[in-house]
Amino acid sequence: MGSKANATTAAARSIDELSEQVFRQVEQSGALPPHLRAPEAVGAALCTLSRRLSGGEARDLAAALPSTIQAIVQPCATHRDEDAEVFNRREFLETLAEHLHIDNDQARAVSHAVFAAVERAIPMEEVTDIGSQLPADLKELWGRHRVAGSSHAERPADTSLAEPPPRASVETPAPDPLRGDVGVDRTAAASSGDAPGERRG
Repeated sequence: MGSKANATTAAARSIDELSEQVFRQVEQSGALPPHLRAPEAVGAALCTLSRRLSGGEARDLAAALPSTIQAIVQPCATHRDEDAEVFNRREFLETLAEHLHIDNDQARAVSHAVFAAVERAIPMEEVTDIGSQLPADLKELWGRHRVAGSSHAERPADTSLAEPPPRASVETPAPDPLRGDVGVDRTAAASSGDAPGERRG
């Protein structure tokens, strides 16, 4: 127990910049209860998530993390069976809530905050690989934040060089049958002195 506490203290003294950014985002999210610190929330959420992954994917997740967070999560990814544990979103939240001594609603808010920060700190390919191993209900917690708030999100196509739409014609309008224009040459009628429909006596 003492060695674990010493390792945690040492990690706290030398936090890398990217891990510090993740911790700050989680703290500023407003999701943490007063007694809970960001490093503990991040470690618990990621360790619980890694249990739902295969051993290889759990190790890939740990390897993709910033160094300080990696030191927290690495033991969870290493000392375990190769097969993923099977649990759904409700069980994930219950496990996280029990570990952090919070209720399920708080666990959901914490997991959203942690995953939002972590997904922006790791490669998009890793976000996708993790999501591919999760059931649909757990994907509602993981894999949504990078797309919504990332510079990697697709931008609309540039239409600045596209041809402009055809302009409306400004030439003489077509004859209007309601005005009796169809088939009548008014110029010729005027020059002959005859109005359409009139008979000379």
